[in-house]
Amino acid sequence: MMSETFEDQNNTGRKCTEVIVDQERGEIICSSTGEVLGNVFDSGPEWREFPNNEGRIRSRVGAPLTKAMHDYGISTTISDSDIRKLKFSQRKKMYVLRRRIASTRMRENKRMITALTILKENASTLKLPQVVLENASILMRKVVEAGLGRGEKIRAYSAAALYIACRISKIPRSFSYISNILDVDEESVRYAYRKIVELSGGKINARISRPIDFVPTFVTVLKLGKGTEKLMYRLSNAVDKTNMLQGKSPIAVAAAIAYISSAIMGEKRNQRDIASAFGTFTDVAVRNRYRDIVDNLYIEVML
Repeated sequence: MMSETFEDQNNTGRKCTEVIVDQERGEIICSSTGEVLGNVFDSGPEWREFPNNEGRIRSRVGAPLTKAMHDYGISTTISDSDIRKLKFSQRKKMYVLRRRIASTRMRENKRMITALTILKENASTLKLPQVVLENASILMRKVVEAGLGRGEKIRAYSAAALYIACRISKIPRSFSYISNILDVDEESVRYAYRKIVELSGGKINARISRPIDFVPTFVTVLKLGKGTEKLMYRLSNAVDKTNMLQGKSPIAVAAAIAYISSAIMGEKRNQRDIASAFGTFTDVAVRNRYRDIVDNLYIEVML
């Protein structure tokens, strides 16, 4: 409540010595009569805050910037609804102007637009979150700026960028899985991966996948119970403490752990069924990793 004299903003000549300022409604109210004497304008910050990898960034208008678009999402487009508001004689000029702007933008950034469009489609096919797409977009920008990935090769670079981004975000996806889903030659993806690593200074700040990372995927695909899942986590932690993983595929080790755990908990899944469910390794690989685990951890499984 304010005690100073306040004159009505509507020029009615009324004065009030005690007023109440309602910040929520933005109104100045006379405490004696209850009349609305005027309005209060928000004097707070006019920006909006959006989270990013480095904390929070401030933006005065619109959506947050995104590296998944060639112009970071800051370009202006003329919408049909805006054009329809104009006089009939001006509409044709605006449609022509919009086509010219789009043509110029496409001509200047054609390769970048194509690369990021393919990357976005691939990320959608793999059902990856936005953070993975953003990280992969940074890598794809380096590829395009270096003049790599021309023609159909851009698809291999897109797959490699998503593989690296998955590793950075600790989302387990193997070369074979990404290559099979996106229908890209795996050797081409591995070559593109090496090139991207070179562009990034010879090092990618990403943790190597471990068997424990694949546990939720195996539980979901094989429809295993909670007891089996808990045992898989225990075995995965035990395997991590040994030297068993050196030179071994972590997903194949995880498959063997799923095989052992399901057998112990009475939910046995065949080695061939486990291998065919993923298609990135064979039942022979599962059998070999199974023997390694049983021999190193001294597990006795009644099959």
